[in-house]
Amino acid sequence: MRIAILASGVLPVLDGVTVSVDARVRRLVARGDEVLLLAPASADRTRPAGLPPAVTFAALPSVPFGAAASDRNVVPEAAAEIDRALAGFRPDLIHVDEPERLALGLRRLPARAFARRHRVPLVAFFHTNFADYLGSGGNRYGLYAPLRAVVWRAVAQLYNRYDATLVPSAASLARLRRFGLANGLAGRFNGTDTQDFHPDLHRPGYWSARWGRPDLDGRSVMLIAGRLTADKGWADWRQVLPALAERLGDSLAVVVAGDGALRGDVEQLVAALPCGFLAGPVPRAEIGALLANSDLYATLSRFENASLAVYEALASGLPVLALEAGGLPGQVRHGVNGLLFRPGDAPGFVDGTARLVEDAAARHALRAGALAERPLLDWDRAFAAWLDALSAVDP
Repeated sequence: MRIAILASGVLPVLDGVTVSVDARVRRLVARGDEVLLLAPASADRTRPAGLPPAVTFAALPSVPFGAAASDRNVVPEAAAEIDRALAGFRPDLIHVDEPERLALGLRRLPARAFARRHRVPLVAFFHTNFADYLGSGGNRYGLYAPLRAVVWRAVAQLYNRYDATLVPSAASLARLRRFGLANGLAGRFNGTDTQDFHPDLHRPGYWSARWGRPDLDGRSVMLIAGRLTADKGWADWRQVLPALAERLGDSLAVVVAGDGALRGDVEQLVAALPCGFLAGPVPRAEIGALLANSDLYATLSRFENASLAVYEALASGLPVLALEAGGLPGQVRHGVNGLLFRPGDAPGFVDGTARLVEDAAARHALRAGALAERPLLDWDRAFAAWLDALSAVDP
């Protein structure tokens, strides 16, 4: 098969899109498929390091985009480059990640005109709840609920112009359907490399040896990992972390890994804890060890679709503490592999966390539930589900 993947980003930018694109591209190449990858590249438009040599890469003109310094999005001039690359490659199928973000930069629907002209199946992948991000109270856009509904309807109609929309969360698909999506397919299309995220990466003395923090060894460690931006729930963490400190003192170590626009604020928040550590951005190759040497993984994001970070935590054997929002209830089963809390329920979150820190048996039971998920989380399984969905699409 000759497959073109038009993506909103590539590694080393680290997010759900770039990680999933990398996983699929590598497996397509291993199968012997021919792959064209089109994506906004670095400012000098060089080929991303580590991309398999067999992949044809089209570096699209782009500009900085979003809160992370490394994020970029295409510009209108990229449309002609996309058409030229597709015409030269002659794909059997085109897969587009985050078409709404790409359309914002291109000012047209990504790849649709080419696909219709050449009768090539055109599949979109829904990654990100952008409408909710725009409407979040901590976001500078500050849209109200009625306007969010308008944006959701516009997003659904954009996706309807593709032959199929793949959605990795049943909850997100149900929501999109309420706003008019007619071509959605739900499935576990995302996964994790379980050989890279494994409890066997745990090492005694890890925090001292790797991070120079011997005070973390022997304590319960709660890991918060991801972009340090408003959409990741930092308005809620400002309430929750001091309350956890008051309840548990230094028996709980809080480790934050990531970077972003709120880094200065997060640094102050973590510094005020009895046992807190801001690790900053962590190379992807080291995230598996970071997880395996923690005891709990926590997120207060209200807008996740299907979080790859949650899959990575579960594969590492960590109970996940999360909100009952977005697609997270499809990943975290309350009382089985983690705990879910209502958005805004800071006291409940503190009580649940304290129970797991103070009750080793309860923590170990959830750990066993997380490890039982491992066979379902592997990228090979997700890749097979993705291929099955593609095979059912007609132009």
